[in-house]
Amino acid sequence: MVDIAFSSPEDITLEEFRDALAKYDQLIETVSASKGGENDCGAYMLGSDSMPKSYADTSAAKPGQKTLKELDQYRYVEAPALFSLASSRRAMQLGDVQILVEWKLKHGKFRPTLMKLVTSNDQAFVRNMAETALDIYSKSSDTSAAVDALTKLKGIGPATASLLLAVHDPQNIIFFADEAFYWLCSHGKRDHIKYNAKEYKELHENSQKLARRLGVKAIDIERVAYVLLNEPASSMPTKPTNPPADTPNNSAAAPAKTMAAATKRKQEGVIEASSAPRRSKQSKRL
Repeated sequence: MVDIAFSSPEDITLEEFRDALAKYDQLIETVSASKGGENDCGAYMLGSDSMPKSYADTSAAKPGQKTLKELDQYRYVEAPALFSLASSRRAMQLGDVQILVEWKLKHGKFRPTLMKLVTSNDQAFVRNMAETALDIYSKSSDTSAAVDALTKLKGIGPATASLLLAVHDPQNIIFFADEAFYWLCSHGKRDHIKYNAKEYKELHENSQKLARRLGVKAIDIERVAYVLLNEPASSMPTKPTNPPADTPNNSAAAPAKTMAAATKRKQEGVIEASSAPRRSKQSKRL
C-alpha cells in the first residue's frame, strides 16, 4: 500500500482543513455527473409510499432516482435539520433510513443486496429501534451502545448504524466511511476494513481528537477525508519541502559549467585539427 501524499490528521492545519472542505461540493458534482441518476441501488422510485413525501416532492419533475449530488444534500443538510438532537422535528422512519442507505451506496461501495434487506424492516420496529438508540445516546453519550442498538435492524451493520446516528448529532458523530477510516486510522492506506464495532470505536475516538484540536465538526471531518482520498494528489494541501541550501548556487553555476565545458571541447577540437597533418606526415615517413 502507498501512503497518500497529504497532511496527516495529526499535522493538518485548520487552513489546510478548510481548503480541503471547500473542494467537497465540486468533487461531489463531478462524481455525481459520472454516476448519473441510474437505478443502480435497486431501491424505491421517487414518490413511493416508503419515501418521505417532503423528499419526493422536491424532485417530482425528475424521473427515476436521486443523483448522488441530490442525495448528498439530504445527507448533509436536510437530514441533520430534521433529526438533530438540538432541534429535532420528527422521529426517523423507514423511508429516511432507505434514503440514507441509498446515499451510502452511491457515495461509497455498492452492495446489491443491502437495500432489499433494509426495505424488509418493519416500519414500527425501525421507529422503535431509532428511539431506543437515541435514548441511550442522549442519556449516556455512549456511541458504541447506540450503534449496537441500531444494528438490530436487518441490513444495518456498524457502518450504516453510525450513519443513522450521525444525522442526529453531526457535531460529534462521524459516519463510518471508508475514507474517514483510511485517513484517521490507517495513515492514508487503503487497508482492508472489517466494519466492526472495534474499528468504529477507534474511528470515533480519532475523530474526536481532531475535532478538539482544530475546533471542527465530525460532519466536516468526514467530508475532508472524502476529498483527501479522492482528489488528485496534486490538488491536495501538502506540507512544503524546503529546497537544498545550495540549490540557487547550483542553478546559477550550471550555465557557467556548461559554457566552460563547451569552450574546452572547442579548444581540444582546434588542437586535434592542427596536430592531425603532422601525424599524417609522420605516418608516411614510416
